[in-house]
Amino acid sequence: MSTRRNGNPNRCPKCRINQELCVCEHLTPFDIASHVSLVVHVRELKLTSNTAQFGPLMLPEKAKIDIRGRVFETFDAKPILERPGRPLFLYPHDDALELNDDFKTKYPGPYNLIIPDGNWQQARKVRQREEGFKNLMAVKLPPGITSQYGLRKAQHAEWVCTYEAMAHALGVLEGPHVTEKLMTFFRKWVRQTERARAGEFNSRGIKIDAGE
Repeated sequence: MSTRRNGNPNRCPKCRINQELCVCEHLTPFDIASHVSLVVHVRELKLTSNTAQFGPLMLPEKAKIDIRGRVFETFDAKPILERPGRPLFLYPHDDALELNDDFKTKYPGPYNLIIPDGNWQQARKVRQREEGFKNLMAVKLPPGITSQYGLRKAQHAEWVCTYEAMAHALGVLEGPHVTEKLMTFFRKWVRQTERARAGEFNSRGIKIDAGE
């Protein structure tokens, strides 16, 4: 897992890439019917490779980050569960139902898609540890989806990051156009982050630190 922190003054405060390679111009916010609740551990928000940060930037009216793991603060799932829509917990637990057209017919929306953020082991424990989530319907992505992320190591190609999970789940629930809009920005962000980490030169011929 990447341990880069958002502490370098040369980074854009929004996309967290060296400002010469900033991708904020490619952020194109839009609206959807579903709500998205991204449950993020407080330590994850400090990492430049965290992808949940872009949910509210792309879906400002419907996506929200809820922070867990703060010292001396008990996480409360109630505000998340009170958001409009059928609550769905996105993680491939043993009892998870596959998101597809049959699912939408049997369980019509709108939806409140709850997505745990973190590595796979951390995300798996969220539903078990948080009392309000234990009895929620779990759902999983259809088979055949592989990750286009590359900034963190994953044991399996189908282990997508949080943003990709959101994009592909909403593609089923809302329509494939939603996936395409979300992934167009994501691919650009990944590419520019890889360029920054490789220490490529900017438009003025100044070398960008490989650590960016």
